[in-house]
Amino acid sequence: MKKFLFLVMVAGFISWDKPTSKKPVTLFETSNGTQSASYHEGIQWWKSLASSTENVQIAEFGMTDAGYPLHVITLSKEGYSFDKIKDSHKTIILINNAIHPGEPDGVDASMMLFRDVAFGNKRVLDSCIVVCIPYYNIGGALNRNSHSRANQDGPEEYGFRGNAQNLDLNRDFVKCDSRNAESFAKLLQVIDPDMYIETHVSNGADYQYTMTYLATQPDKLGYSMGTYLRSTLIPEMNLKMTAKNQTMVPYVNHWGGPLKD
Repeated sequence: MKKFLFLVMVAGFISWDKPTSKKPVTLFETSNGTQSASYHEGIQWWKSLASSTENVQIAEFGMTDAGYPLHVITLSKEGYSFDKIKDSHKTIILINNAIHPGEPDGVDASMMLFRDVAFGNKRVLDSCIVVCIPYYNIGGALNRNSHSRANQDGPEEYGFRGNAQNLDLNRDFVKCDSRNAESFAKLLQVIDPDMYIETHVSNGADYQYTMTYLATQPDKLGYSMGTYLRSTLIPEMNLKMTAKNQTMVPYVNHWGGPLKD
């Protein structure tokens, strides 16, 4: 299996009706940024997008603790479904959203990203294929409220951190106590991505910067991938974000030796 490049950044097989040229708009956009799509609204939106362009495919894969299957969205120039991309020569990027559904920015951002590429700059698909899990923690996404993240800057409603078993799925990738994690592990073997992006949001903390990131330790990644991460990818990301007046900084981390009293 390929070595993964893990980044945490804040920021389908089914044949539907004949594709149309209508460009779907997200709830985030129509609400002027005050609302985020619920699970059922989001899945319906993804189905609408897939019916609008041959570049987007939607499929189901595996089961979750909530009794709903994971959905997998694939964006490619060839219109591939996710099970056909493993042997592609292109870079495969996997985005995982709503592992903590109270942090929904990635849910809405992925919708707009896939749509804007499919209806706009398809040149990026010359070198990559993007796969997205729109809602990983479906149980938490269904458990919506407006008060469990009081200091967070929107939206009006959002999901809950725990899943249908009240597990923190961000701590379950190894032990696999959840059906979500079991399905995710199998999906990784099918896709074999080169890059993994997991979307999170700070819980109302007052950071000076809108965007923060946490990357795999280059030394643990090792070899050419570690060198690429340290010397090329991270500097290039920071440079291009700064050029867009969206300067990023590393997420809260411990630097240096042991803390002293």
